Amino acid sequence: MKLSNSGSRGVYWRATARGSQVLHSPSRQRVRGEWWIRWMCSYGHLHREQVGPKSLAQRESEKRRSEKFCPRVQVRLKRPLLADVIKEHLARRQGQKKSYRDDIRFGRNWTERFGKLALQDITAAMLEHVRVERLLAVEPGTVNREFGFLKHLYNMAIRDEKIAVNPVGKLRNLQEPSGRVRYLSSEEEARLMAKTSKAEWDRIELALHTGLRKGEFLALEWTHVDFKTGLLTIPRTKNGSTRHIPMTSVVRDILHRLPRPLHNSLVFPNSAGKSDYRWVGKAFPSIMQATHIDNFHFHDLRHTFASRLAMAGVDLLAIMQLGGWKSLAMVQRYAHLSPDHLQASVECLVTRQIPKEATPVAQGQ
Repeated sequence: MKLSNSGSRGVYWRATARGSQVLHSPSRQRVRGEWWIRWMCSYGHLHREQVGPKSLAQRESEKRRSEKFCPRVQVRLKRPLLADVIKEHLARRQGQKKSYRDDIRFGRNWTERFGKLALQDITAAMLEHVRVERLLAVEPGTVNREFGFLKHLYNMAIRDEKIAVNPVGKLRNLQEPSGRVRYLSSEEEARLMAKTSKAEWDRIELALHTGLRKGEFLALEWTHVDFKTGLLTIPRTKNGSTRHIPMTSVVRDILHRLPRPLHNSLVFPNSAGKSDYRWVGKAFPSIMQATHIDNFHFHDLRHTFASRLAMAGVDLLAIMQLGGWKSLAMVQRYAHLSPDHLQASVECLVTRQIPKEATPVAQGQ
């Protein structure tokens, strides 16, 4: 092999007796051979390939080096459709995630948009256009969740060697606003208690005293209630861990009053004995509307639980453990609700004992 003065990295001349190109050697003899290129792919493999004329070899060399093309891997790659990959992914994850219902929704949305395209045909520019469009309809957090699903899908496809590049990885997450803190005031609670039936108020008050998420509230079973230890057990929270909630005297009284049928294990079932999604989705908003409590959702009962603990001076770490939050950063939104507690904390600087010899000397002495 003889390197030529091609002026391009990775482009060289290889003399062969039956080559299609002809060059003149230093002795002015005609030499047959071929132009070749070589490049290093993203997998660290060194590749060589015979190309046609010198000009074509120079263009192909630049292209292969910039794209990090790997023939060994690309030969094995197929061109699966996004719809098929989503269907396979959802079938594989069924029953393994608490947010599986969200994945179904995300998968349906992406299938409607790009389901007929192969994974390789979807570019970052196309995804950026979709993101701008979605921001006109939903919040940045929702857009991040949708694109997070697609990013994970591509990462799994790369792992399975169905594709080499993840176009979603070229997009940064959108900045999300801090979460809203809407809690029930004492005046609103009194109005709600006066205009709500006893059965419905029991449900609301239990949520106020436990901070249960909607899914945890609907799935609460009698086997999770332990009157001896005074604990409610959530076997699998949103974070995938087990959580224990101490029962207040109010929660004990409510649970003691509730009927406990032998044929049903749910604490708050509907008429068919299943989780009462209708009460949370329709009856609760109707109650808020009838009592003129605006901009209040079921999840805000959980905010009320945490806010009242913060205003009572409870430590943020304890609030995090009681509510089952994953980190202190998620509880920081309630920190401003405990000014008295913070004031008491800094007062230790005033009450600190100072040695007498360190007392400042008055002027003129």
